[in-house]
Amino acid sequence: MVLHVLNNMVHSRDTGPSRGREARKGSSVATAKITYLSATERAELVEQTFTVLEDVGVTFNAAEALDLVAEAGAIIDRGTSSARLPRELVKRCLALAPGQVLLAARDPRNDVLVGGGAPLSVTSGGTATYMLDDATGERRAGAADDLRTVMRLFDALPEIDYVWPTISARDLDPLTANLEIEAISLRSCAKHVQDEVRSIEYVAPLLDMLEAVAGAPMSERPVFSAINCTIAPLSHDAEMTPASIALARAGVPIVIMPMPLMGTTAPLSAAGVTVITLAEIASAVVLFQLAAPGCPLIAAPEPALADLRSGLYLSAPPEVAFAALACIDVLKSWGLPVQGGSFGGDAKAADFQDGLEGAFHGLLDSLCGADTLVGLGELDGAQAVSLTAIVLHADATGMLKKALRDTPFDSASMLIDDIRAVGPGGHYLACRSTRERARDAWQPAVLRRGSFESHRGTTLVEDALARAHHLLATHEVLPMAADVERHIDSVIAGFAAAHA
Repeated sequence: MVLHVLNNMVHSRDTGPSRGREARKGSSVATAKITYLSATERAELVEQTFTVLEDVGVTFNAAEALDLVAEAGAIIDRGTSSARLPRELVKRCLALAPGQVLLAARDPRNDVLVGGGAPLSVTSGGTATYMLDDATGERRAGAADDLRTVMRLFDALPEIDYVWPTISARDLDPLTANLEIEAISLRSCAKHVQDEVRSIEYVAPLLDMLEAVAGAPMSERPVFSAINCTIAPLSHDAEMTPASIALARAGVPIVIMPMPLMGTTAPLSAAGVTVITLAEIASAVVLFQLAAPGCPLIAAPEPALADLRSGLYLSAPPEVAFAALACIDVLKSWGLPVQGGSFGGDAKAADFQDGLEGAFHGLLDSLCGADTLVGLGELDGAQAVSLTAIVLHADATGMLKKALRDTPFDSASMLIDDIRAVGPGGHYLACRSTRERARDAWQPAVLRRGSFESHRGTTLVEDALARAHHLLATHEVLPMAADVERHIDSVIAGFAAAHA
């Protein structure tokens, strides 16, 4: 595969909207971006993806899904619950998906737009098993109180735009956990929440809760988005699929997230896993657009690599980046909003490896065109959550967002009058432009600047953990209305009683 990466970083010149900001008339705006695939490579990936969908097909595992695609012209095998999808059907459904998606929030000031030229947004990782103690290095099973703590910290950090319940609360009743986790997240954080809805029986009570929180139907104020994880290779989950169809029909945005593993559930090649990932996303787009034409979708390719020595999931090797970039390139050509990867790599602590992996994947994915990034706060292949990692990832996210801002390169921004006034050998400290522009310079919260002596005696991890504790001690989450709180409690209690 030919790489078209760093040497293709370009400056856009008078091209109108660029990554969410309107270029000033008569000005020049520089935007950092990369092109990964050649036109020939992209066309070949699309061709082979459509061929797999037509010739190999996809297993839907749900009668409702099979009925939908059958009525649209797919070739069905009821015995295997599979369908072969004609490429014209796929193309027609791709064209129905909107290019921009609203992720509304309990506090409307936290609303996020994904795609369509909106600025880069970032969300946390989700459903980790363990909470990592940054001071001791020990980990333990996550609990509801951990989820409350993590959600409050996310609420306090402005770099995080929306949230995925990052830690699994293992002490909750499994019967009601899917509802209680969303309730805890919405109460502890006033930002948009995305999560998995694992089966159809949770849809009605969840929508009841969400519409009480939003004060409107999900089609108007979608304060929740549902992650629909396909099952590699080329399958859809029997329980999650009907739930996602029902949510899509109610106006809930669906985040399509394949997670194929090179070497086990996908071929051990970047190109092969890309075809599997794209085929699963395209088949889900077909399904949801047939179920609810025009419904909001976000494509979230999450290819990974299986460590064939241990069987572990690896999310950060370079080979994974190659596949992710190829997926993003194709998905953007299809006009879909795309959620790429960033932090949440394979490191076991908030250390140099963690920072390297997160910056590597986050920068490449966003430069290639990802509209939003997922993974903040997680470690060890998405198995663990760390307060220190959350704070450090947020700081790094601020740097990343600053790097992706459009930068004017016109005569006004060159400050030629100041250069004339100061002349050779002078300084710019007294210039008005220096005072004004200093406010726009990015400043980290914990990443280290200043003198060597000012940072002696503590480590960066200790500073980050101290900031996490300070924010948790001082930050106030926007309270939820008392009648909404009571309604949520009654919905969960009613569900528990009905299913006891």
